[in-house]
Order: sequence, then structure tokens, then C-alpha cells
Amino acid sequence: MMKYCSLLLSVLVLFSCSDDEPTAGCFQDEGRKIVTIVNNINGTVIFNGDCGYLIDPDERLDRNPTSVLFPCNLEIEFEVDGLKVNFSGFIYESFEFEDICADFFEITDIEIVPDV
Repeated sequence: MMKYCSLLLSVLVLFSCSDDEPTAGCFQDEGRKIVTIVNNINGTVIFNGDCGYLIDPDERLDRNPTSVLFPCNLEIEFEVDGLKVNFSGFIYESFEFEDICADFFEITDIEIVPDV
């Protein structure tokens, strides 16, 4: 009986381990890879008629060639032109042949920055 408990415990520990890689939630069907993870960045939600709602970070981000982000999962409550936000998430790669207006981005956390 003790052998079975040890075996069961070993199997549970093995399958509960994490590889600490980020888990993508957007753009998988396009085969894009995460190139940068950003945390606690301030920025402004902007509306671009051709691209929809984007996030314009207050600082330059690594691997962010266009300087603005196209979030795949921006909730409706944040779709306000000029809204100040603090956000975290994943920047995805873009392909050479693409003509893009913003970098592909998945929000993992976002909150409104209160006026001071």
C-alpha cells in the first residue's frame, strides 16, 4: 500500500510542476511567439480609426518597433480614448511581410490610473 501512495505522490508532483513559460491566450492561430513580457507600465488608450483601440505606452518598450500596442483582449470598459491605464502583458512578434499599425499585444493585467 505504501508503494502505491509513493507512486501516486510522485506522479502528482511531476504533473504539477510548471515550466514557468508564459501561457499565450491570443494570436496562437497565427503562430506568433511572445517576444517581450511587460509589467506595470503606464500608458494611454487611444482610438485609431483604422486600427481601433490601441495602448500608447509612456515609455519605450523592448521589442516594440511601432511604439504602440494592439491589445487583442481590451475589455469594453477600457475602450475610452485618452484613458490613462497601468498594464502588463505579452508583446508578440510581427512578421516581415506585415504592414501593421501597432504591435500585437495581450493584456494580462490592466487598471485605470486615477487622476491626481
